[in-house]
Amino acid sequence: MGALNANRVARGDNDWTSNMSNLHSQNGRRIAIAVGLLLFTAGCKGTDRGPTDVDAYSSFVSDTGDIKFPSNFPTGFVFIGSWAVSGTAGVSEIHAVYARPTDVSNYQETGKFLDGAVLVKEVSNTLGSPHTTGNAFWANDTKTWFMMIKDSKQRFPSNPLWGDGWGWAEFNPATKKQISTNYKTDCQTCHIPVSQSDWVYAYAYPILGPKAQAIRPKNAVTGHQAEAMLEHSAEVIAKVAGNGVDSGKAAFGKNCAACHSVTVGGTGIGPSLAAVVGRKAGALPGYEYSPAMSKSKVIWTPENISKHIEKPKELIPGNRMANLFPRGVQDAKQRADIVAYLETVK
Repeated sequence: MGALNANRVARGDNDWTSNMSNLHSQNGRRIAIAVGLLLFTAGCKGTDRGPTDVDAYSSFVSDTGDIKFPSNFPTGFVFIGSWAVSGTAGVSEIHAVYARPTDVSNYQETGKFLDGAVLVKEVSNTLGSPHTTGNAFWANDTKTWFMMIKDSKQRFPSNPLWGDGWGWAEFNPATKKQISTNYKTDCQTCHIPVSQSDWVYAYAYPILGPKAQAIRPKNAVTGHQAEAMLEHSAEVIAKVAGNGVDSGKAAFGKNCAACHSVTVGGTGIGPSLAAVVGRKAGALPGYEYSPAMSKSKVIWTPENISKHIEKPKELIPGNRMANLFPRGVQDAKQRADIVAYLETVK
């Protein structure tokens, strides 16, 4: 009897040990499968090169399309590039541009900004002084902020801040309050040269990669080459200083031609200046002027043209040229020559 019970106990122990062994084996397989799935999933995430979906509208845009400045900026954004804007005595402004890492990686892969992408630009005034490397300039106080949000779905067709695939906004630097009223007159004019590249100067941002560099202007030159070109322009103006019209044509090329054409219908960033002398301000058909220019009663007499290009902010306050060309043409002889040249352009 004792031997029988001992055998039963032994068999029970063996059965219990066997069952536990099976249970451990099953659990081990389950754990192995679970770990395998996790590793597989992680591997898929690590090798997935598809663009990441972006939806910024809940955080930056109201239901009616009002755009607000990112409250935690620059958290969540990365610097992608900058612009140095020349003035009469060096660099007058520095434009620093930021995007979110997801927007950058999506552009690197697809060659475009996807729906919901966000670009922020800080425009700063500068300070400068002589350094061992030459005259140097750096950002000082913030002049203004701009922001663009990609909109591939035309969400706000009746909102004047939205159009051409983007939401556009400008913000007061102190309050971050949105101050633009119409994207076409307040924001888009500076982007006209890249209208065929989704309105963004992507080639100026090296972090975006080779797809952005593919749209770089063919006539782009280095800074040293540009300096030599400016010196050459000054020499040309000096050589023809005795002839008002020829000198004016050279001065126009240096100061005005980047925005204005002198051919009929040649609208660019600014309106064509063909036959501008004697024309009412803001009256050229087919060009969308700022409200200030459209409402102005100024007639472009030679005197008014000279006043306008000397101090662009004063003759017609609120016009766009005041922001695009704030320094004006300070040399009185050049202004007179430009006017003389424009009088010959019909």
